[in-house]
Amino acid sequence: MPVGKENLRARRDALARPRPLILDDDGDLVYDPRAAAGPAAFSQLRLADLVDTPVDSLAWCMMWGIARGGAAAVRYWQTQQEQVPLTDLMPDPTPVVQQFCRRHGIEVFGSIRMNDCHDAFGMPAASLQYPLKVEHPELLLGDATQRGGVEDGLPAAMWSGLDFAAPEVIEDRIWWIEHAATAYDLDGIDLNFFRMPWLFRPGQEQQHMTLMSDFVRRARRIAEQAGQSRGRPLLLGVRVFDTLEANLRLGLDVEAWLIEGLVDRLLAGGGYASFCQPVEEMIELGQRFQLPVYPCINCPGTFDLGVGPDGDDERGFEALRGAAANFWQAGADGIYLWNYQYLKTPHIAYGQPFPRDYGRLAELADPGRLAGLDKVFSVNPRPLEQYARASAPCPLPLPVVGSETAVSIRVGEDTSEAESVLLQLDLENVVAGDDIRVRLNDLTLLCEEGELVELPVHGEVLRQGENRVEFVMGGRGAVAVDPVVVTGVRALVRY
Repeated sequence: MPVGKENLRARRDALARPRPLILDDDGDLVYDPRAAAGPAAFSQLRLADLVDTPVDSLAWCMMWGIARGGAAAVRYWQTQQEQVPLTDLMPDPTPVVQQFCRRHGIEVFGSIRMNDCHDAFGMPAASLQYPLKVEHPELLLGDATQRGGVEDGLPAAMWSGLDFAAPEVIEDRIWWIEHAATAYDLDGIDLNFFRMPWLFRPGQEQQHMTLMSDFVRRARRIAEQAGQSRGRPLLLGVRVFDTLEANLRLGLDVEAWLIEGLVDRLLAGGGYASFCQPVEEMIELGQRFQLPVYPCINCPGTFDLGVGPDGDDERGFEALRGAAANFWQAGADGIYLWNYQYLKTPHIAYGQPFPRDYGRLAELADPGRLAGLDKVFSVNPRPLEQYARASAPCPLPLPVVGSETAVSIRVGEDTSEAESVLLQLDLENVVAGDDIRVRLNDLTLLCEEGELVELPVHGEVLRQGENRVEFVMGGRGAVAVDPVVVTGVRALVRY
């Protein structure tokens, strides 16, 4: 679709603002009982603490309320498609969010989840509620006989997903894009393909790739028309899968979209593999087309990688710093924070952290400020199957078999001036008499017996960039049965 020079120039100008942090808000707090008091109360719950932070852009979930709320709660499709008010005092929260952000200079994008499937697990209701799913079960990727728990594999997670090979599904999502573009005065729209990462029946993704490119073209056309009508551009972003290979394998030809100029910003990845993602390839792609790229940190999952055996929250924040340092070093234009409000820290209430946690965002937004702060650099374990399919490969857990097993840990800064560096390893099935040695780059370290191993090293040994950690098994103890398994690899850097 040809794009006029004036429109393209206006889009470029709108993209010029810095976005050190994009914060995703899934909107669940619209169902907090305190929000029933009206817009001011709701704004105080979720938005007020953003005012003095470096968050310059908010991705507001236009499909909120999927995971929370009682069985009798009004759902989002009702407020929009049937004009049923959420509450008497706040019929629709989106204008409230939009107006708050406008007053405080925060950009706001409407984030549309392409295929949210919380309902596969019975959230928020025991049965499917969305009209298209209820009235046309033939459009689903599976059926209710596949229902299971979150950890029961891909079929249990995706059965309630919609099949984008069906024209009815495409038209349903187009309706949401048109609605977001015309009903509100948003700065942009994000198409969130990672929530959840499936669009077609397994094995049919390649044959339907052109459908998704046509879909994004239509979204671009809607954004262009809305921008022309109101006299300022409506930007279009996409949240895509971790790697170019994963996108192509699952039906998204992201490079083709950029060649055509369809997209204004790339939200890169699901954040489930933030320490393992080869984010440079997405950043390089964006740079080729002068497009900003914002890699994703799934904040609770990354936070967990830093928490020590004593449950130290501070290490969790250090892990967020480590992931952010890696992304900044790779050349990111900013960082997209997913589920920051759900860190496993003390909270005022569900989805409402104490203000001090928002105060920590300034550390993540400035690579210069990050440089001298303590960090954890880690290796991701493989996420659940439904997310692993769209994430960068993660090596853990890793059995130590044969004479040598290795993983790589990325470090996004020069640690030569660090006061201390501690290589921390989690091992399973270690028995008395095991002879395990660890080699970090060129340094060989003796590995004492135990399932938590801590090995001090000099900062010069840990290199900026990729670091090879090898496990050499010299022999097993007499009572050994199961192989030793590496379940955690972390570098704790102290300044």
